[in-house]
Amino acid sequence: MRGWIINAMLVGCCVAVCLSPGTVPAAVYKYKKDGVWHFTDDPAALPADQRPETTAADLPSGSTADDLNARLTAAFSPKNGVEAATLATVWVETAFGYGSGFFVTADGYLITNKHVIRPASSPGNTPGRATAVQAEALERHTAQIENQAKRLQTARKELDDFRRYLDSQPDSASRQYNEARYAQALQRYQAGRQSLDAARKKLSAQHAAFEAARLQQRVDAGIAALNQNFTIHLADNTPLYAYVVEISDTYDIALLKVDGYITPFLSPPRPFAVAQGEPVYAIGNPVQLRNSVTSGVISGFEGPFVKTNAQIYPGNSGGPLVTARGHVVGINTFKRLTHKFEGLGFAVSIQVVLEDLDSI
Repeated sequence: MRGWIINAMLVGCCVAVCLSPGTVPAAVYKYKKDGVWHFTDDPAALPADQRPETTAADLPSGSTADDLNARLTAAFSPKNGVEAATLATVWVETAFGYGSGFFVTADGYLITNKHVIRPASSPGNTPGRATAVQAEALERHTAQIENQAKRLQTARKELDDFRRYLDSQPDSASRQYNEARYAQALQRYQAGRQSLDAARKKLSAQHAAFEAARLQQRVDAGIAALNQNFTIHLADNTPLYAYVVEISDTYDIALLKVDGYITPFLSPPRPFAVAQGEPVYAIGNPVQLRNSVTSGVISGFEGPFVKTNAQIYPGNSGGPLVTARGHVVGINTFKRLTHKFEGLGFAVSIQVVLEDLDSI
């Protein structure tokens, strides 16, 4: 390299590279893959089980922190990249339920879904959309009842006209026949009237329930907007308090932070390093089963989403979708269900997440 003086010294699995004055010191990492040694200056390219441990030196100068990364690694001794990734995955507990999240920096920044910390649902089924659907159904039901009432009003008028006609007729076989017909028509009218009254009562109850639910949504949303602190649980069930740093206006993602700790964290792969068909693993806490792992492949890409057939269940939301080496490719967000088959899971691409959140 013309104009540069490079001195390299191999120390363990890291080669320290010192450039001439005026340059920024860098590190070159050595790792083994498929029996061959490789070198890289990007720690994110290292297999998760071969990365150097995070230490206090990685934090801002003067920081004092409890080393959760070292503690969890010693407690669980991860045997592969996926097990190492579970150490960076947390259970997020809120007043409205629970979900998952994962650390993305050594100093305690973690990502989860916005709908985990706010009362919301997955795309295509948000409370606003559900409320609109319910309102439309109530409007249709109201219109049906109004039409039924108009038909009964017309039938009542025709019955009254028929009654007046019969009262004007002399006693005869014809009148007796028409009296029987009138009695049958009156019976049908009365049954229709009872049905209308019951329908009106049911509609009134539905309206009351709808208004109560809509009011509760507003209350929940208002309380959630005020709540900026949440409890997270580590892989060893240790509870910590996290606070909101940033919530995306565009995607179903939120950034939280815990202070005073060195945390295990997940790094993304190099851009475009993952491809369709590559094995991936969804880590999360479905039905409160801590740090459960399901496997699948990358089924494809759709806009900002990575699609996968790895099973994603309630409680997986906010957890990482990782490669076999423990690199995070996305944040598990929702599942598209059908009545015929299991459906595909969708994870917001980690590249999209990191670009969208200004605080990281």
